[in-house]
Amino acid sequence: MEPSAGQSILVLKQLGVFLQSLSPEQVEDLAAGRSRISLVRTQAQREAKTSRRGPSVDLEQLRLYLSGAESREVGEEYLKKQKLSRADLQALARVLDIPVRKGDNMDAIRESVVEATIGYRLRSDAIRGNAPTEGDAN
Repeated sequence: MEPSAGQSILVLKQLGVFLQSLSPEQVEDLAAGRSRISLVRTQAQREAKTSRRGPSVDLEQLRLYLSGAESREVGEEYLKKQKLSRADLQALARVLDIPVRKGDNMDAIRESVVEATIGYRLRSDAIRGNAPTEGDAN
């Protein structure tokens, strides 16, 4: 069965987020053929991790807020005010299918989450010509 156009777009978005998370050395290794990308099922791993110790925040509420936030700055401030732990930020990243490296600090994880939700939407709107102009009320 061939993927639908919507599925293909979703996969490309996820691939873009993944590629943005790579270091320049990792990108170079990938381009030179010294590394490869592989598909790994993660649903069972995700369920096992969240069943052991669930996050201390409502991840769905965070996701919904970020999906409607008007700017990166608003999203970052919102996440900072939530006083999230590193584990909470990692859980949010997992829910959003954002790769997190072990060495990433909380600021890096927060920035990745904001870029993958708000930043992505703003770039997409700008490309499609849907970005609000300075004279708009929004």
